[in-house]
Amino acid sequence: MPRRFSSSMEVLLGLLAVEPMSGYDLGQAVRASIGHFWNESYGQIYPNLKRLAAAGFITGKAERQEGRPGRQVYSITKKGRERLAAWLAVEPQPEVPRNELLLKLFFGVQATPQAVIGFVERMAETERTILKRFDDIEEEIARLERYPNAPYWRMALRFGQIELAAHQRWAKETLAELRRLSRKQRAPSATGKAQRHGSK
Repeated sequence: MPRRFSSSMEVLLGLLAVEPMSGYDLGQAVRASIGHFWNESYGQIYPNLKRLAAAGFITGKAERQEGRPGRQVYSITKKGRERLAAWLAVEPQPEVPRNELLLKLFFGVQATPQAVIGFVERMAETERTILKRFDDIEEEIARLERYPNAPYWRMALRFGQIELAAHQRWAKETLAELRRLSRKQRAPSATGKAQRHGSK
């Protein structure tokens, strides 16, 4: 029975299947690519590289760098590619999402309208920035057509673009409704105040 790894290790195998990299390179690759949809701990990269090397799934080679400390560059082995292929053949397990914004919105009647509106506005602004970054990534992928992985990278990116575009539409509709509710909540108190003032 093959040794069971966490998917964090298979992530490293997948990245090393693209090209050999150092631990630092892997961290940068995570940040620039899968970090947009997969939460990977940078602090686990070096310990996991040691485990993969000990199991024979990768090999390391010391490289000298002029004017800088040497670095260890890792390559995936045949055994590692077999391990990666076996992992990729397993059905992905569904995960229950955790979204604190939706949780607070669900209980929004207990909060002030201004607070909830602010949450949604900031989410929309943050995701607009991410969408712009996705456009930049799309251009980067177009320059990497020599990689067989490029069409698959584009598919994963497109999922994010469509999802965040939907979030923007949802935010626009939700903000309109929240502002309507906010005006509705203020209206009775303003009317009551005017009536009390008139009765004096």
